[in-house]
Amino acid sequence: MRDAVAAVLVHEEDVFVIRRQDYLRAFPGYYAFPGGKVDDEDADHHFSHQLVSGFRPERIRALIRELEEELDYDLQRAIEQGEVKSIELMGVAITPPFERVRFHAHYYKIELNSKPAFTPHSDEIAWSDWLHRETLLEHYRTGQALMVVPVMQTAHAFVKDMATRRIDPLNLVYDEDRELAYLEMICGLGYIPVPSNTLPPAEYTYALVLGDEGEPRYLVDPAPESDEVMEKLFNTLERYPVDGILITHHHRDHHERAPEIARRLGLPVRCSRNTESNLLRTHGPDYLEGLSLEYVEEGTRLTRWLGREVHCYELPGHDNGMIGLAPEDMAWFFVADLVQPLATVVIPEPEGDMQAYFDTLQRIIDLRPKAIVSSHGIPIGGTHLLEQTLEHRREREAQISTLLEEGDDLDQIVGKLYRGIPDKLVPLARQNVRQHLRKLGRDIPTP
Repeated sequence: MRDAVAAVLVHEEDVFVIRRQDYLRAFPGYYAFPGGKVDDEDADHHFSHQLVSGFRPERIRALIRELEEELDYDLQRAIEQGEVKSIELMGVAITPPFERVRFHAHYYKIELNSKPAFTPHSDEIAWSDWLHRETLLEHYRTGQALMVVPVMQTAHAFVKDMATRRIDPLNLVYDEDRELAYLEMICGLGYIPVPSNTLPPAEYTYALVLGDEGEPRYLVDPAPESDEVMEKLFNTLERYPVDGILITHHHRDHHERAPEIARRLGLPVRCSRNTESNLLRTHGPDYLEGLSLEYVEEGTRLTRWLGREVHCYELPGHDNGMIGLAPEDMAWFFVADLVQPLATVVIPEPEGDMQAYFDTLQRIIDLRPKAIVSSHGIPIGGTHLLEQTLEHRREREAQISTLLEEGDDLDQIVGKLYRGIPDKLVPLARQNVRQHLRKLGRDIPTP
């Protein structure tokens, strides 16, 4: 586990905040504080001053380096010239175990005597500003800001007392032995990383918990991989109770054990008519027996989020019954399996359709949601992932067309375009190539 640092720059009642670019790999579109990883070369730097005498030199060097790189701000010079009133370690946030890359992130409160003229570097920073402590929290509470837990905790602490010197806990805290994590990176949109029987490299299906107080509250796509995980989910739902279950589509990692959960908790289940048909075809006529089943379709009002109505959207392409969700102001869009941050989406047979997949991606891009929420990764800002996915599929289709013209058969095309993938993923690659060929109106070439 590596070290990282964050500079929480404050002046009187204001705190300096950045919004990360939507195309970044780590926390795209999130509100954050300047900072980054502690590099090996940071250990070679030594800076002696009473304000930093109690801290590890490599972490202070990382703070100095990151502020120079991101804001063109010389923290060392500012300290030497008396522009910094105090530096305090507010806390250390440990990345939760469900994240693929983990850090010990040290959050330093740096109190300044005045507001410097920062020059934010646009390659990482989309926006930055000094915000009043109450305004920062208001951006989160109204759904304008994506935040990781330590930033959110800092915003809450500053509203209570701007003189806060220590925040404990700073990171997410839950009992890993008996429950699953619950977090809200978008206010009012609960996220539960549930270990599921999904396709690698994904390991979790992130179940949503959605619905204002006084409105129907839904658990979306619970699919625990085992009885043990299901019991942890039940323990989590004791603290975050729900009134119903929504199944977005019929793939295993979006509904496994969901009927059992619904029966045990006495909850109604909602899904599209196509999803019901697919579930019964795949798992037998008794799969949904005894459940109160309600259908959703394009335009169905599901519930409210922060006072805004949330409606259902039909998202064909990956699955012919898949349903997505979005509030009326497009503050976010839950796209289920339309995209994945870590992998290419499979367009399976027979329920998938590559042309419909292209059309659905473009439709959501054109709606311009401010954030994208998917089933196998954290929420991300903007529509960059959708645009990147659509461009990748267009490039792949062009490659397939070229190889066809050169006389390659299906096995040769898969071998050239998916060289080095694990053997168990080759059948999925074949499906995607065949789906592209159907979209192109071409015969599937065989040896």
